[in-house]
Order: sequence, then C-alpha cells, then structure tokens
Amino acid sequence: MAVPKSVAPGLLALLALFLLTACGTTSINTKNELLVRDPDLAAAQVYFIRPFTYRERGYADNPVHIEINGKPLLDMAKGEYTLVRLKPEKIRLTTRSLSDFTNKLEPVEMTRSSEITLQPDQAYFLHVKQVNEEFRGVYYVIENVSLQTAKSLIENLHSVGVPGKLAIDNL
Repeated sequence: MAVPKSVAPGLLALLALFLLTACGTTSINTKNELLVRDPDLAAAQVYFIRPFTYRERGYADNPVHIEINGKPLLDMAKGEYTLVRLKPEKIRLTTRSLSDFTNKLEPVEMTRSSEITLQPDQAYFLHVKQVNEEFRGVYYVIENVSLQTAKSLIENLHSVGVPGKLAIDNL
C-alpha cells in the first residue's frame, strides 16, 4: 500500500523523533537489591544527573553505565536526570563507558569509582560529570553536589521516572 506524498514527510519526522528518543532514555535496573520500592521504608533519595555532553558525537553521547557495589543500577542518557530510592549504607558507585584512546584502534572501556555513605531520609544529588582528557579519552566521574548546584544542572534536562517536572524543587 502506498503512502500519500503529503503524509510521508510527517511520518518520517515522527519516526525519526521516536528513534532519537528511544535510544537515549535512561533506564533503571529494577532487579538491583539496593533499590527500596516500599514507600514506608526509610531510604536515601538519590538523584542522578547527567547534563548534555559538550562533545556532540562519538562514544561520549552513548549512555553511561552506572553500577552500585559491582551490580548494574542505571544506564544514564545525556540530558536526563532520575531519582532512585536506595538502602542507606556505604556504597561504591562505578561508571563504565567507551572512549577513543590515542594509539588504540578499538574503543577502550573507561571506568571510575567512588564511595559514598547514604543516610536514611536524606537527599543526594549525584552529578554524572564528563571529563575529557583529550588524548586519554572521555570518562565520567560521580560528584555529590549541593541542592543549589543540582537545581542549576537540571534546568534544561528531561526527568525520567521523577514525579513532577522538577521534583527537586519540592526539597
């Protein structure tokens, strides 16, 4: 069946938009045992914030894989933020991403880790910060930032799974 010429450009634009947004959405691994699903249980409110990349093409645009205590937690897309409720305890966060590296033909996996102790009923704002070391590749570090900094970071970002457009404003 042929599609009328007047409809085809609109369908193509809609398909392109769908493909672009489908590839870049942050996803949470709901099987991670540190996630707190019961709203009545004490948990740390942890916001992960990944601003848009300043390098517009290549591996820096791919999702950043975030692990907690060695187990997958998030695949974080650029230009998004999300909220997860985690069990209050000392955790190790690790970022994993691919990057071009000088003198390497294939991309190199870049990892960085940090530790944080989560307290019950506290809010944490974790900036998934891009670091570009030019010849040594692009990697991501997780920085705990203030509420004020978090609010400025999310100004033009898309929230994923966060109730309300700017749930941080309620804090």
